[in-house]
Amino acid sequence: MGLSVYLITKNEGAHLAEVLASCAGADEIIVVDSGSTDRTLEIARAAGAKVIHQDWLGFAKQKDFALRRCAHEWLLNMDGDEILSAGAIPLIRQAIESGAAVGYRIARDDEFMGESMVSSHCRPFLRVYRRDQAVWDLENTVHEHIEVPGRHPTIPGVIIHHKGYDKVTVYMDKLNRYAALKNVMWEKSGRGGSALRVFAVFPLALFKHLFLRRMIFSGPRGFVRAMQDAFYVFLAEAMAYERTRRSQARR
Repeated sequence: MGLSVYLITKNEGAHLAEVLASCAGADEIIVVDSGSTDRTLEIARAAGAKVIHQDWLGFAKQKDFALRRCAHEWLLNMDGDEILSAGAIPLIRQAIESGAAVGYRIARDDEFMGESMVSSHCRPFLRVYRRDQAVWDLENTVHEHIEVPGRHPTIPGVIIHHKGYDKVTVYMDKLNRYAALKNVMWEKSGRGGSALRVFAVFPLALFKHLFLRRMIFSGPRGFVRAMQDAFYVFLAEAMAYERTRRSQARR
């Protein structure tokens, strides 16, 4: 069974060579780039990837565009700063050849402050699936989601995630952008804000990330990460509350 890897990029030169090397053994690698000015395109072509330019459409639509350029029955979706652990491609092939499911998850280790979070925060995400069964939710402007029917067993191995989470400042900038994007999506759906959610959401989110997602087991690093993740949820609700208040004041 053929396996295509697809990823969307813009200025991912820092880790892309490692990313593509970790995908060696796939039948095809599709890189959809939205205007890199670093060495991203050079690195991708040197690794044998098929490079396609597409102006930025938004996360879900960009990934859907890339998916539709893949030639093979099975797909692996990666980001330009994610590296598969050694031996992952043979395990992926073994899983898809088993016919046990039409979608599979792989755990992701978000490096934070230069170290792994695998001891406390290593969630599995749906990354491998049959092309004809997968549908991106094109309404989501952030935290893009793909629909694949049935259960999704987890394949052994891990995806090591570098750039997006490694530094406190970089991660905070990312969360600020994501909160704004989430509010664009909420506004389109008619979802407003409330004072109750503003008061309640931060402590609830902090409890979730510290204890249910086990970040407390990464010590001070885990506490910082949990605080940032909880603040992201608070920030999104604060933006929604502000938007609702301004809308009511104009009436």
